[in-house]
Amino acid sequence: MKSKSSIQISLGKTLLTVLAAATLALVAVSSRGASASELLEKGIYTEETKCELKAASEIYQQIVADPAADRALVAQAQLRLGLCQLKLGNKPQAISALDRLTQEFPDKERLLAIVGNQMPQLLNEMLQQIEQNYIKEIDRSELMETAIRAIIGKLDSRATGLRPDDMEYLAADQVADLNTGIEQKFAGIGAVLKIDDTTQEVAIQSLLPDSPGLRAGLRPGDRILKVDGVQLPESKQLKMTVDLLRGKPGSLTTVGIKREGVAGVFDVQVVRDTVRLPSVNGIRYRPDKTWDFMLDDQRKIGYIRLTQVGKQSPDEIKAVLTGLKQRGFKALILDLRDNPGGVLDGAIAIADLFLESGRIVTVKGRNGESAYDAHPEGTFSGFATALLVNRHTASAAEIIAAALQDHHRALVVGERTFGQGIVRTLLPLKGGAGALKLPVAAYYRPSGKNVNRYPDSKETDDWGVQPDSGYELTLSDDELKQHNNERLGRELLNPEESAKAESRDRQLQKAIDCVVAQLKPNN
Repeated sequence: MKSKSSIQISLGKTLLTVLAAATLALVAVSSRGASASELLEKGIYTEETKCELKAASEIYQQIVADPAADRALVAQAQLRLGLCQLKLGNKPQAISALDRLTQEFPDKERLLAIVGNQMPQLLNEMLQQIEQNYIKEIDRSELMETAIRAIIGKLDSRATGLRPDDMEYLAADQVADLNTGIEQKFAGIGAVLKIDDTTQEVAIQSLLPDSPGLRAGLRPGDRILKVDGVQLPESKQLKMTVDLLRGKPGSLTTVGIKREGVAGVFDVQVVRDTVRLPSVNGIRYRPDKTWDFMLDDQRKIGYIRLTQVGKQSPDEIKAVLTGLKQRGFKALILDLRDNPGGVLDGAIAIADLFLESGRIVTVKGRNGESAYDAHPEGTFSGFATALLVNRHTASAAEIIAAALQDHHRALVVGERTFGQGIVRTLLPLKGGAGALKLPVAAYYRPSGKNVNRYPDSKETDDWGVQPDSGYELTLSDDELKQHNNERLGRELLNPEESAKAESRDRQLQKAIDCVVAQLKPNN
């Protein structure tokens, strides 16, 4: 015999399943069967107008038990029967009725079409019942978020052409973080934070060049214990610290710091400002905390690491290329490893900086296709180029890699990219409830080949961007972790240690060999 708690949990899951399925209804189907139709009208009148739930349940049961009744009317009666039992407090009967509904109508599209026109009122009632009867008190916003995530999960499971994470629900705070990354700016102190592995305290991992925190004297490695006198809790302290440090430009915040070699906790006052989030990094930091983009000054090899593709990324790369050109560079390594992608327009503009003409990418959606071509104006040419990619290079970064490889503008070094060849758009939900990140199109490289890795794609299939022949080099998981740790902590290293870290990066050394080989005929 099920306990009360297990019944309530089962009920919550069942209702959320029905809620998620019902929200997908797209069409309405006309009712047939006069006697059953009359009974259904009588049942609805008894339930909603007379509020006689027991009597209404008996009427709905007559329709469900009638083998001659139209299936569309049976589905509607079964759904209302389950809800009436729920209102009456008969939770086992409610669970049974709702489970029977999905069992007897395995064709979910048909079922959703039948009950779709009744959903607005019923869904609201379901939410109210879960709020009132669930095993513990639950906030409606949390309940709605759970339901939306369930809907997205159901859509993913039904889709044959998408991976489970291609479609995504973003809560309001996640939308804000995403927009910050795309716009590449926010108001705060300009510190990159992490949880210290040893002390579990919030630590400053790095400080952005010319940031308010750097100007105020904060240092990488400082541990933040308080913000404006507020002691940070043990749980969710990283998110809370970020939220507390954000604020209007010009406002003052006081940060309680614990620093290695300094006794006790001391306060540092920081004036918040608009902080730019650069997406372009160099090979190493100079003493003045600016990036050096010349990897090898003797052989004139430049280096650019693009961390993401934001709205400011094309201008950032253009500025670096202009500076390298003034220094007489002869080769460039463009590092796209671990780049998760970003905005489509940014990827097209970056590829256009390297290409004088030709197709960059073709985007194909339900409503047709769009082609994007390069232009001769503003092109940087006359230097050898190697592209570094790995298994985490995705989306917009793959557009850049594929375009430069297909036009023989660069040799690709490393390992096959992720294969996320889809364009996703952000659809805001009403009332500030977050947004849906929805796939709306797929993109194809200049050669016309597919980029996206579908769920049934095999390793032998043609997807993603493959390294050029002779330049394949896959790092082990341990090597990749070590490389990422060294790269993230590079600003803490002295020049000698930084050089050692570069020499341990086997993929980078392979890219250097690649551009040096291209330079030889010109020397």
